[in-house]
Amino acid sequence: MKNNLTYNTSPSEYAESLGSEFVSRKSKNDISSLGQFFTPKAIAEMVANDFEECSANAVRILDPGAGSGILSCALCEAIAGWDSKPKKIKLSAYEIDTELVSALNESLTYLKKWLIKHGISLEFVVHQKDFVLENAEVLNTSLQQSLLDSKNFEEFDLIVANPPYFKIAKSDPRAVAATPIIHGQPNIYALFMAIAAYLLKERGQLGFITPRSYASGLYFKKFRENFFEQIIPQSIHIFESRDKAFGKDGVLQENVILHARKDKSIDRDSFEVEVSSCDGLSDIANSKSILIPLEEIISLENGHVLHIPTKVEQREIVKIVKSWKYNLHSLGFEVSTGPIVAFRARELLDSEDLEDSNAPLLWLQNIKTMKVSWPVKSRKPQYVKTSQEAQRLLLPNNNYVLIRRFSAKEEKKRLVAAPFISEGGKSKFVGIENHINYIYRKNGSLSDTEALGLAAVLNSSLLDEYFRVFSGNTQVSATELRNIPLPDPDVIERIGKTIKNRTMDLVEIDQKVTNLIRDYA
Repeated sequence: MKNNLTYNTSPSEYAESLGSEFVSRKSKNDISSLGQFFTPKAIAEMVANDFEECSANAVRILDPGAGSGILSCALCEAIAGWDSKPKKIKLSAYEIDTELVSALNESLTYLKKWLIKHGISLEFVVHQKDFVLENAEVLNTSLQQSLLDSKNFEEFDLIVANPPYFKIAKSDPRAVAATPIIHGQPNIYALFMAIAAYLLKERGQLGFITPRSYASGLYFKKFRENFFEQIIPQSIHIFESRDKAFGKDGVLQENVILHARKDKSIDRDSFEVEVSSCDGLSDIANSKSILIPLEEIISLENGHVLHIPTKVEQREIVKIVKSWKYNLHSLGFEVSTGPIVAFRARELLDSEDLEDSNAPLLWLQNIKTMKVSWPVKSRKPQYVKTSQEAQRLLLPNNNYVLIRRFSAKEEKKRLVAAPFISEGGKSKFVGIENHINYIYRKNGSLSDTEALGLAAVLNSSLLDEYFRVFSGNTQVSATELRNIPLPDPDVIERIGKTIKNRTMDLVEIDQKVTNLIRDYA
């Protein structure tokens, strides 16, 4: 590569080619073990072009997970096209992979010479260190200002990143170092974002490509509260397909580009955020955007959960659902996760219908929209023993609403719920496997109409769209179900009675739910 340098190739294209060479020499396991997902050039340019001009002679840039340097290169290319471009760029890049550090140095050396032709000098430093461990001290609130004042930590005008994505154990040194902003088992990318927020100058800008998972969920609550106290989103772009933004790297999750600013002078009450979306790389040019008030996106009263509608219709749905005054708790219901973990209870599972000693065992595959399909022909045992040893894992054979905890990536719906009506079955018990959430009445049992009505509401296209607006996950957690607003109990009862008294297909049920809910709203 070095022998053919003419500097007619753009630096980002050069960095992309170095990244591709690196990937070609590695197995998928090698790359995924470090959470390395290389940014396609089109996405790098999209991120870079979101940055607004800085009126400064020298601009400081941080790239905390630099890889082959494509984001740094794309950003510097964009800066070279500014009307008031700086004379100097100072770039700090972090990368821990030894082979990638070599490629990174090569691409930044190329960038340096390319920028000279555009009247900009570049100083760059490549840190072959763990970004989180090197900088996590800034998360310690008692030390933050003194550390920054003492210049032990450099502050930056612009921060650009596609950080690694993988979960780390609570005992991991990086998790321990980031204790102030994490809960449970964190994902490494959130630590990059949290530290970057503290290293950003006042009125500085950042652009991050990450999974969407930080937008909701208990594990990210402390992070969201901390991050969005400092940072104001300016634009959010959603790649709605789970496999088309980084398709060649096998990333199966919704990704977002967050462009944000640290600026205390911004009036949050009147500020609007640009939200755009596309399916994947092939239709970036056709992205559509809407402006949404910041107060509609960040829900301060609900753990800073982000609601990110990409269409006007979704925004209206969010308004309708947020107007509901009830939730499971206020309706007298509770939700838990199925207690049977199959690999821990193998000796209790059975494939035979032994009426006196076995109870039904329900798996995720038994749960269909508005229907429990059991028993089914399957390799998974459809029964669980009712022995004394199994009692702690069994539930009374009462009415429940059962919800799949996971949806397959090809499924259209995120929320799949079914009413379980006991009808005085053969067994006094029922077994519910761990991939199912179940809703029950805290003291007593759901009525038939409550179970039918609540399942229909959860299955509705209205609530499914609402769920998509705040969650990019395929997982439906019990915490999220507890927090979802629900309509008046009279509406749930009316829906349940209608379903119980009439034969209706799923389309008719959904239409009935939508009409009743919209009338109520």
